[in-house]
Amino acid sequence: MQDFPQIKVAKDLLDSIKVYPDFQSSPPSTDLKLFLTRIEKADPNDTTIDEDNKGVGWGHYQFTAGSMTCASVMTSWKDIGNTDTACKLIAAAIRTCKVARYVCEKMNVRATSYISDMYLGRVIETLWDLWKLAGAVSCIAP
Repeated sequence: MQDFPQIKVAKDLLDSIKVYPDFQSSPPSTDLKLFLTRIEKADPNDTTIDEDNKGVGWGHYQFTAGSMTCASVMTSWKDIGNTDTACKLIAAAIRTCKVARYVCEKMNVRATSYISDMYLGRVIETLWDLWKLAGAVSCIAP
């Protein structure tokens, strides 16, 4: 939350997951598992990734390739399946942000923003919306 203060709902989501770790626990959808695997296994040294998707653009390919996007694979809490998968999605997105920064530093690219930060925000905001729609009680006072 310190590294990404622009994502306002992150604290609410994480606090709520901490209180309700077993909320509607089931296996994630097949598409969600494939999406998560693609993000987790992303390699900045992969020569098949074009230059537009490296450096400050790192993360774009991982979050959009093959028509699998946050919007297409995260349509309900049932797709996510459980809080463990939700946390893995967040961790993978944060790793993507950290890799983008590392790669830019090594390439001597001065960046003021990274596309991966936008995808991290999208992951967290989507998870928060799905969490609430599924009926999870939030930790926030009304």
